[in-house]
Amino acid sequence: MDDLGSKFWLKFAGVFLVGAIILFLFTVLLLHAVYAWGIFGALVAVAVIGLALGWMHDRRERRLRAGL
Repeated sequence: MDDLGSKFWLKFAGVFLVGAIILFLFTVLLLHAVYAWGIFGALVAVAVIGLALGWMHDRRERRLRAGL
């Protein structure tokens, strides 16, 4: 029972790889935004995206709770 098995490690490696790709793409997009709009504009863009994602998540959670 101490061995996690190869299936676990393959899933772990896959999740790590997907996370690394997402982080790389986010970094490239942020650097392009800094180049185009300056640091303040890029931070505003990231904040707007974060607020929009949070708003969508809250709407979904509210809808799920109302349905129960």
